[in-house]
Amino acid sequence: MLSTQSARGYNTLPRRAAILTSSQSQTGMISLTQQVSAVRLDTHKSDTFEQNDLVLDNTGAVLSGSRDALIRRLVPTRDFCPDESYIFSLLVNIRTFISPHELMQKIVQYCMFAQNADSHNFAKEGRGRMFAHILRLCSEWATNIPYDFKTEYMRTRLNELLRLCAVDKTYQQKTTELQSTLRSSLNKLDRYEKAVANLQKALSENTNLPEQSDSMTGLFVLCNDAKTVAQQLTHIEMERFSMVGVDEIVQSLASDPLSEIGRHSKNKEGTISSISFYIEWFNRLSAFAAIEVLKQTKKRNRVAVFEFMIDIAKECCEIGNFNSMMAIVAGLSLPAVSRLKKTWCRVEKAKLEILQHQLDPSGNFLSYRATIKAAQWRADSARGNQQKIVIPFFVLLLKDLFLIYHGHPRILPNAHLNFMAFNQLAEQLRDVIQWKSTVCTFEKNPQVLQYLLITSVSGEKDSMLMSFECEPPESSSERDQHKKLKGGK
Repeated sequence: MLSTQSARGYNTLPRRAAILTSSQSQTGMISLTQQVSAVRLDTHKSDTFEQNDLVLDNTGAVLSGSRDALIRRLVPTRDFCPDESYIFSLLVNIRTFISPHELMQKIVQYCMFAQNADSHNFAKEGRGRMFAHILRLCSEWATNIPYDFKTEYMRTRLNELLRLCAVDKTYQQKTTELQSTLRSSLNKLDRYEKAVANLQKALSENTNLPEQSDSMTGLFVLCNDAKTVAQQLTHIEMERFSMVGVDEIVQSLASDPLSEIGRHSKNKEGTISSISFYIEWFNRLSAFAAIEVLKQTKKRNRVAVFEFMIDIAKECCEIGNFNSMMAIVAGLSLPAVSRLKKTWCRVEKAKLEILQHQLDPSGNFLSYRATIKAAQWRADSARGNQQKIVIPFFVLLLKDLFLIYHGHPRILPNAHLNFMAFNQLAEQLRDVIQWKSTVCTFEKNPQVLQYLLITSVSGEKDSMLMSFECEPPESSSERDQHKKLKGGK
């Protein structure tokens, strides 16, 4: 059964027509929840729908509604507060239809109206219940989408909202704790953006090309323990992954085609794009893995470094750091490395085949998805932070989210917003928040971290030249390629 909050709209709802089926074949492992897949809506335009209509299922869950009706349901009162699932789903999705600033203004106004509408709200019990409900909304927003509060305007409105009912010490203490948590998140973002700017400056000033050597050189000399290197990579991954806000993800999904997501170094506010910086890190790590092999002019050293990089990737997989694992395997599969036949014939094939199996795109990366699902199960039952780490293959995660976002109509023909589609995206983003909130507790190795972050890497052209120095061109096509590369140097 379907119902609406408008008596006039109730009789206008005919039998339900399916709207959420199109992306199931596209996304493979990603499917609708049983609740969403079981619900069907009529999406035909009806003149009898009022502006404040909501469509609910027989359990009272929201299926669709006008923008303003969905926002009004978000507003807490003395006797009502939406659950955390509704709050997060609406907050993270509605930004493509109304800015966070406008949304906050509406919520403050609605809460003030609700507060003044009933004298019972000014009694101690009424104030307590009202404040508890307002606090739930504010906590969900400030904790999970803290970057919405980067502006002074948003922080001021948040304080106004919290002060509506914070009239005794207990309420004031809870307000102070939430404000402190928010300040901590924003200060961390500020420090991160400054660190990113400094790192990008250092990398741009480091114009030295990697040097090849007859003796063993590079990371293997600095630290030949694969587990230690994998742990340092996990520190770098978690730092970058944790700073990607779900608000930035949603805005990118809404405004960019899949091929352009992460291509913009700055976001709309003019600050560094965390998505772009994180994708740049993946590309850098791929190039780094290749260059570490190509630095070695002696075959036995190349083989040793090649197998060392494979061991690092395996350790990353054991930790749950799938982004680094995929970057390393991708780097070892680059043309400059894959052409080294004399090196490959000495490498232990079984090691690489296992990892290449994870990178296999067949079945929509079925093998990788099974592995990360096992890591999620481990994380759910783990007691220590080191077993809770799940760092997904970020580019594939963005692709999955893109297909979810665009797989269903977000505006229905009756002009309602499709809240079931909102919920499906929000479910996935909840996982992202959980993954990136894990604290990495591995011991840091400053020397290894610095080497991973700032050592020189080469582009495709210089990498191929280094490759031909390792093993001379054999085929006529390789000789032609080598000649062109040297001629253009």
